[in-house]
Amino acid sequence: MFRKALFINIFLILFHVLCYSEFPIGIYGVDNPEDIASVKQAGFNCIQTYKKDIKTIRALAAESKKYGIKLLVYPYNFIGSKYEKEAESYPLLAWYLYDEPDVWKMSREALIALNKKVKNTFRNHKTAFVIGQGLTETQYYDIADILLVDWYPVPHLPLESLGKNISYARQSLDSVGRYKTPVWAVIQMFDWKEYKQYRPDNKRIGRFPNKNEIRFMSYDAVFNGASGLFYFIYTSNGIPLPKSKPDKWKDISEIISEISYASEIFSKGDEIESIIKAEEPLKVKSYIYNGLVYVFILNSTSNFLKMPEALLESKVEALYECECCFKEGRYICPPYHVCVFKYKP
Repeated sequence: MFRKALFINIFLILFHVLCYSEFPIGIYGVDNPEDIASVKQAGFNCIQTYKKDIKTIRALAAESKKYGIKLLVYPYNFIGSKYEKEAESYPLLAWYLYDEPDVWKMSREALIALNKKVKNTFRNHKTAFVIGQGLTETQYYDIADILLVDWYPVPHLPLESLGKNISYARQSLDSVGRYKTPVWAVIQMFDWKEYKQYRPDNKRIGRFPNKNEIRFMSYDAVFNGASGLFYFIYTSNGIPLPKSKPDKWKDISEIISEISYASEIFSKGDEIESIIKAEEPLKVKSYIYNGLVYVFILNSTSNFLKMPEALLESKVEALYECECCFKEGRYICPPYHVCVFKYKP
């Protein structure tokens, strides 16, 4: 059955384009070169820093080259400096134009001017910025080469709201003809209580997302159009997570290891019409990669949902520790969960 269905679906391969051959898996707030080894070991391939001084960025660039890490950094201080030419050789993913212009009410014209200035200086480099939500009142969507979206729902908003905001951003880009502009999701990896509240009269709420939540948000972002993932943030109260929260860092490293493997499938495999069908609201993505079929099934609801019975066939292998279970004779997927399967057709 699977062999016949696969033969048919080979002719239905969907258009699958990414602007980068690699799927960026980055982490925000890496300010010290000595931390890059730890970041690389955890499985990240990109870093971001909020530091703007040339000395710090030069040191990060030198260390990143050793480990094959790409940079997402501010360009301001390099323009017109004696290091302008040197910066062209840095292992840049992109120049980071601005952080949340929608939140800080930056005008469209100001961001366009900034992007033009950077592009005129560094003609071979990409530009990027992050918005705080997928839909913005000011239309920024046609400005830079890459758009990031940081939406942090835990614990005060529905977990699936991240994916919805990624989808809004993807749709907004498409609506202005930016079909090839990547959307990269920024995944929450911090406790809101560590940050200043916009309304001081509000009760401070927050907690660090648990492992399942971080994993779910990562896949949910991809299902909704993200072609890269960044995680916010490397520190907790200013101390690197490997020291401040070693248990959390262990969980994150395991997630990144899994996402790194999956990203090869997302970016280098061919997405096909799903051979294994699932009933809504379950979502399914299927890919052919290295002669194998991979099926990703996502439950973005707070309910237990019935899984496709075809997954019970012996040739379908579940990857990772799948939490799905049998209840009342049915194969059940728990809330906010992602299952990954593979089989050889």
